[in-house]
Amino acid sequence: MTPYVDNIVPFPLSRRRELRSCPHCGTRSDVYRIGRLLWAYCDLHEVRWVVADFHQSSPESMDRKQLRKGLEFLSAFVEVSR
Repeated sequence: MTPYVDNIVPFPLSRRRELRSCPHCGTRSDVYRIGRLLWAYCDLHEVRWVVADFHQSSPESMDRKQLRKGLEFLSAFVEVSR
């Protein structure tokens, strides 16, 4: 059996600038937690972006009703990132 070779180069997320507000107006309407990700959004420009990633969040701690509500709400927004 040949050893498994991992040739995947990880994307340098630590060098990426964080997006803390709407790229158009510099504000944010509110935040919404969906699973392990915390999403911010701007109602005026209909955009969303990831504010935080809670790696230690487990699937057991997620409320499925809140998860679905958040997914349905944010699905109308366009995702932006830098």
